[in-house]
Amino acid sequence: MTFTLDEFSEWNQQLLARQAVTRRSLLLAAMAGLGGQFALARRAFAAAGGTAGSAGVVVSGRHLSFVPGAGDVPRDAMAVTAQLVSATGAMPAGLRAFVDVGDAPGVYGTRVEAGIRHLTGMYAIPGGPVGSQFYAKARITGLKPDTVYHYRLRLSDGTVTGDAHFTTAPAAAKPFTFTAFADVGTDTAPKDPAYAWTGKQTIWPRGVFDNQEYGVLDPVGGPKGTDKHPASSMTRLMSTQRPAFTLLAGDICYANPSGTGLPADDTTALTTGRAPAGKNLYNPYVWDVFLHQIEPQAAYTPWMFATGNHDMEPLYGSTSYLGGSPSHGYGGHVQRLDFPATGPQGCPSVYRFVYGNVGLISLDANELSWELQTNLGYSGGAQVAWLKETLKRWRTAGSGVDFIVVFLHHCAFSTAHNHASDGGVRAAIDPLFSKYRVDLAVQGHNHLFERTDPIRHGRRTKAAPDGATVNPEQDGTVYVCVGSGGRPRYQFRPKPGVDAPAPAGVTPTGEQQLPEGQRYRGHKPSGRENSSSTVTNSYFWAKDKHKPKKGKGAPTGLRVPESVDWSQVRYDGYAFIAVDVVPAARAGGETTLTVRTLADALPGTGKPYTEIDRITLKRTSSPLITG
Repeated sequence: MTFTLDEFSEWNQQLLARQAVTRRSLLLAAMAGLGGQFALARRAFAAAGGTAGSAGVVVSGRHLSFVPGAGDVPRDAMAVTAQLVSATGAMPAGLRAFVDVGDAPGVYGTRVEAGIRHLTGMYAIPGGPVGSQFYAKARITGLKPDTVYHYRLRLSDGTVTGDAHFTTAPAAAKPFTFTAFADVGTDTAPKDPAYAWTGKQTIWPRGVFDNQEYGVLDPVGGPKGTDKHPASSMTRLMSTQRPAFTLLAGDICYANPSGTGLPADDTTALTTGRAPAGKNLYNPYVWDVFLHQIEPQAAYTPWMFATGNHDMEPLYGSTSYLGGSPSHGYGGHVQRLDFPATGPQGCPSVYRFVYGNVGLISLDANELSWELQTNLGYSGGAQVAWLKETLKRWRTAGSGVDFIVVFLHHCAFSTAHNHASDGGVRAAIDPLFSKYRVDLAVQGHNHLFERTDPIRHGRRTKAAPDGATVNPEQDGTVYVCVGSGGRPRYQFRPKPGVDAPAPAGVTPTGEQQLPEGQRYRGHKPSGRENSSSTVTNSYFWAKDKHKPKKGKGAPTGLRVPESVDWSQVRYDGYAFIAVDVVPAARAGGETTLTVRTLADALPGTGKPYTEIDRITLKRTSSPLITG
């Protein structure tokens, strides 16, 4: 919904009649919160070379996204979105925004007008800030493939950003690299104080609306760690790989740290750091911090987002479990981000695009999850049907697509203690990935890194240790969990026991009696951990619902123990993947996709990042796309 601030306040008075909230208090709360955010945005704007105009508005958080065209190839267009922030929380009447595009800094021969969107929530947040944010959105079209373009955003009052640039996708396949991670969050909370309905000034506790909840034993983010800001480091380090684009496989900024898609209520955040029963914490200004955090890369490199459970934000539309709007909590993402409209109707974060000889698919795992069933089944099967159609199309001779990479949030295959594997996701995608020979699945949700051996129809086909080469056509799909993007890390499973039961009929012996340990290049097992690829005490989430009492929460699934042999690489720190693609010199030749895992500030190395795993996927190429 796009109400004015006055209309939003009046509507909330009716919805919150029981809370004695006045129109004046809502307006004051919104403006007070935005004052601090303006200071943050102004600093970022100036640091990026911006020049202020007369209206007192700054532009910050610029980010790019591909706009797929014919054949799902984004050759001739680019989407640009940025935030507009003022000290008053309002935009001057008649203010207009433009994107200037040209061949070099200061040489802008094309002007594209950007629409200005006012994003407000569907209701006020008890005990929390009133969300009122403005975004300028534009699509630049008529571009040439494989070309560098410079751009800036300009407002009609004379405000202008510093120069940035991007490169369009190539017309024919050529070597390139892309990066990926998930579960990122922000290293700092919104700088403005949050104002409760009483008007009292409050400061959010550490670790509620930021990542700063690292344990004392965390060797990276902890008090004695090597990197106190791993989320920012991920973005900075990915830039060193010069990626053509970046994938973020869900759980983007954690404006909703509770993560179950229920109504927002911050009244107990200050005292407990948690939401009341049946509610979620929510602070829309976390998005401001996140967009500033990624701007140094995202203003130059397209970022493509999938949605995770912490991205279900019913402030902007009800989730499926609550009924109502078809946005399913993604209404805010549609305004803040730029999802390509190439997926099934009503599933905004489901889409596809082709870059070179690689087809990429974003799935909404919230719709498939048996662990967290808030949005389960909202598409009525449309997402899976669309996935099948897309995979079939790309595996048709002459499609020009050699490798298929899918990124989604919940893990189909993982052995992490907190979430492990989601049986619903596995049941939906494993048969299709196996049939259509998907090459790589990028997952998140578990805050660590894990890579599997190639899997087909739920089973490992071969061992693929560090440095191995896999032929996905015969061997199956490699799954990586890269939820190591910055949030406080998770650990792998403890030793078999009450908290980690082995499946019925399985008796752990030898190394399998030990806690599940790490397993990556350079790691030296202590002898007190299981460092093999076989894990006897893992589990997956089954569909059977645990139905909470009315008003207490969303339904969840049940854990079912399983023993697996496919957990090849495990690292419980912070890391991202860099994926190098080398097309064949001719149709029918060999093409490769190499996945490198880069760990942030690995203790003891003294280096900003260290490669801890590498695997190469190899195929025979099909004819290149010519349309």
